[in-house]
Amino acid sequence: MDKIAQIISLISACFITYFLISYQYKILNIRNLENALLSENGLILINIKHLLGILVFGSGFYLLFSDYSYLLHLPEFSGFKIVLLFTLTVVASAIVSFKSVKKHIVDNRNYSRYRINNAYLYFVIRLVFLLCYEFFFRGVLFFTLLEWNGLGTAIFITTVLYMLIHVFDSKEEVFGALPFGIILCLFSYFTNSIWAAFLIHITLSGIYEVSIFNHLTLNSRKS
Repeated sequence: MDKIAQIISLISACFITYFLISYQYKILNIRNLENALLSENGLILINIKHLLGILVFGSGFYLLFSDYSYLLHLPEFSGFKIVLLFTLTVVASAIVSFKSVKKHIVDNRNYSRYRINNAYLYFVIRLVFLLCYEFFFRGVLFFTLLEWNGLGTAIFITTVLYMLIHVFDSKEEVFGALPFGIILCLFSYFTNSIWAAFLIHITLSGIYEVSIFNHLTLNSRKS
């Protein structure tokens, strides 16, 4: 089997594997941190999901195809406009995240049996998972497609698959994956690296999840 066939096979296997893992977690009703904190053993299970994601999205390509290691090089910010756009995108992601968490906190009257000290392991694993996640989607998948097709086609296919991997999440996340996926692809393209996409992603995800964890565990202590 030549290298191209190996890459296609591994990309397909990784995507299908995590898609099936996500389906199983939908059945368990542990699709996100909020569900996990309100479920017995939920935090343990979502940590396992993220560890599996690290193996699926990160380990295989990094170990088997060393050519992709360049995706972890420092980003190439070619010009002030890209730096400005990146900064504005990070700020916009933070604002969107703050607004979203504010709505969920108002709507959520439940509490968790977990404590705030359970957050440390979760967020360490989550951070590594998101790095591997971006390494796969905005790295391996996007740049492989870019090598074989034009920019528009690479963005389209990457974003469609990115939306598909969120199909078991809320409608808000599925539809939000469309503009978000396109933006992350563009920053990866213009910086020739996954780090800009990763930093934007952890801004959006981190603010929301830290706030949710803090809110639900504080409710637990008060109750």
